[in-house]
Amino acid sequence: MPASQHPDLGSDLTKVAIGAAIAVHRALGPGLDEADYERALHLELQALEVEHECQVPLPLIYKGVKLDCGYRMDVVISGRLLLELKAAEGIHPLHEAQLLTYLRLSKIVLGLLLNFNTLVLKDGILRRAGSVAPPVRDYAAKMPSQDFDELSREVIAAALEVQHVLGHGLLRSAYEACLVQELKQRGIKSEVNLPANLIYRDHLITSRKEIPMVVAGRIMVTCHCAKEISPLQLARDRSLLKATGVETGLSLNFHAESLVTEIRRIRGH
Repeated sequence: MPASQHPDLGSDLTKVAIGAAIAVHRALGPGLDEADYERALHLELQALEVEHECQVPLPLIYKGVKLDCGYRMDVVISGRLLLELKAAEGIHPLHEAQLLTYLRLSKIVLGLLLNFNTLVLKDGILRRAGSVAPPVRDYAAKMPSQDFDELSREVIAAALEVQHVLGHGLLRSAYEACLVQELKQRGIKSEVNLPANLIYRDHLITSRKEIPMVVAGRIMVTCHCAKEISPLQLARDRSLLKATGVETGLSLNFHAESLVTEIRRIRGH
């Protein structure tokens, strides 16, 4: 059933939440920080005697393994309605993707995305119903057409599986942690946050930069969460690759609608 037709989206609980958010917006107006609206909404719900929690921890459990990624849900009402608060120029598709992912990970069925940076709050409300199941796997026959070596294809397959399980809208750290776990389950060793030691005119420069991930000692992997991988990001990845001692790198954009379209191979020379 489409989210817009979910019978509970017009429930009294949802109406109360929207009413409280509208009251906050009318009193404070647009232009403040998300934390300001969250505090005010907490006070409004408290005054209405609505059971709720703020900054609720959301553990990330990837295939039975709990990963320490430190996610928190803004407001959860009566354990049944998730409110994600924004103070952005507009609702971005990634905001919606984040809400849906949070709903799925938390197993909460209903969610509201509330963007307070609008003239009228009703223009900044997005209602969605979640699902406990990940999206349908559709990448089996969609490996990149480029001529990747066997290890690169294993890394790409693992990354596709991670995006399938997590969806879009999370932070880079979540995709990195889950990719490490997925590779481990496939029997492939990876190392993360390695020191970047640079050589210039035969002198060692100990940089504060870190190599994000090296797989099997042969491939550097950088995870991105962006609209698209820009030429500048590729240039940065290439600079890091020079400090690894390996010849090949993969740049992966997990916020792409389809990860297959946002995989870039980089060389160290």
